[in-house]
Amino acid sequence: MTTSLKKIICAVDFSTAADSVVRYAAAMHCSNAEIILLYIAPVENSDNSSLNMFLHEFSRYSDMLSQYKAHAIFTVQYGDPAAGILVYAKEHKADMILLGSHGTTAITRLLVGSTAETVMRHAPCPVVILKTPDNKNKNHGTT
Repeated sequence: MTTSLKKIICAVDFSTAADSVVRYAAAMHCSNAEIILLYIAPVENSDNSSLNMFLHEFSRYSDMLSQYKAHAIFTVQYGDPAAGILVYAKEHKADMILLGSHGTTAITRLLVGSTAETVMRHAPCPVVILKTPDNKNKNHGTT
């Protein structure tokens, strides 16, 4: 009897929070899952120079994942991060979504919303949100 690999979407934005999520995914799920590192880029970043930057960042994740012998797929989509994650999860029948949270305040979340909260509320599968302390996260994240 063969068991199929679980599909785990690991939403990344190349921030420190995302680095923690990638390490968690690899450590916890490398033996029984296909880890899909998904970056949702702004539409205005759909040129070749941006794609080269994305590939550079993904190579960093590849180095992390190789330590765990994790099976990974790297993909870039364009558009709104929350909507992109949700659509990708549904289309690819994801078993789980992992993402980092930058820990926005309740007021900001109430007025603007957050990617993590939107994904959590509308996901077609379980969602794991890993919170990273604010003082560690100085990059340009979208989650």
